[in-house]
Amino acid sequence: MGQKDVQFPECWEEVKPLEWLHLLKIRDKMMKKPGISLRDVKRDWCAYVLKNRGHRFGGVDDMLMVDRLADTLDWMWMIGEDTGLDGVTVTEAQLTYDCTVNLLPKWRYLQGPASHGADLTFGEFRQAAAVMNQYNAGQNPADLRALCAILYRKPVKEKGCALREPFRPQYMGRYMGLVRDMPEWIQWGIYAWFAYFCDYLFTGTFIIEGVEVCFAPVFERKKPEADAQPGIIQNLGMNSVLYSVAESGVFGNVDATDDTQLLRVMMKLLDDKQRADEMMRNLKK
Repeated sequence: MGQKDVQFPECWEEVKPLEWLHLLKIRDKMMKKPGISLRDVKRDWCAYVLKNRGHRFGGVDDMLMVDRLADTLDWMWMIGEDTGLDGVTVTEAQLTYDCTVNLLPKWRYLQGPASHGADLTFGEFRQAAAVMNQYNAGQNPADLRALCAILYRKPVKEKGCALREPFRPQYMGRYMGLVRDMPEWIQWGIYAWFAYFCDYLFTGTFIIEGVEVCFAPVFERKKPEADAQPGIIQNLGMNSVLYSVAESGVFGNVDATDDTQLLRVMMKLLDDKQRADEMMRNLKK
C-alpha cells in the first residue's frame, strides 16, 4: 500500500467508529440522491479510511490505490434484489453488517450498548426486539427511533464506571425525546448492529468466563410457516420467558429478572433446556 504503517480494514471488527459513521452517511446519500453509484461510495470510503489512518495523498498512484482497495470490499457490500410496492423488482446495493462489535458506542451524550451485548439487560432486549419486529413489519420511522431510544441512554457513574442508566419502560417518552434529533442514517446503523446481534444470539457462539457457549438449542423451533411475515425475529415469546424465569426465583421477581443481564438469563434457559433433554433421554432408556 505504499505506507507500511497504514492498515486497511478487511472485516467489520477492524473498522473504526468514525469510519463507520462516514460509511453510514455516504450510504444514505447513495440511497437518496440519484447519480451516486456504489463505486463512488466505495472509493469515497477507502479514501476517508486512508486519511483517517494517517495516509498522506500525493498523486495519481494514491488514486490507483484507492481503486484497488475499492475492489476488496466484497465483505462489506452485496448486490441484492428487492420488490417494491408496485411489484417491480429492482437491483440494489446492500450493506452487509455482520459483527457484534458496536461501532457506535456513543451518540452525543448518550451511551449505547457494549459490544457483544455484554451489558444488555433482559428487559431492554425484550423491548428492543419487540420494537424491531414492529419496524421490520411496517417500516415505520417512529419504531426505528424507538429502537434507538431503548438502546441509547444517558450514562451514570457506578463504582467509577460509566454505565447506561437502567432501562425503565415508563420513561419511553423521555427516551424518545433524547433521540428526536438523531439522524436517520445513524438510526439505521444502530438497527444494523442490533439486528445482527439478535441473529447471532440465536446461532452464534459467545465466550463467557472463558467458556464457549452457544444458545442455539434454546431457540430450537419448528420451521416458519409459509405465510410468515419476512424480517420478523423468531423468538421464544419473551414475555413468557420473563414470567417463567421469574417464577423460578433465580434472579428475583419479574422486575429483578428484567434488570438481569441478558446473557445470564440465556445461561439459565440453556441450563433448563439441557436438564430437560437429559431427563427425556433417561426416560427413554
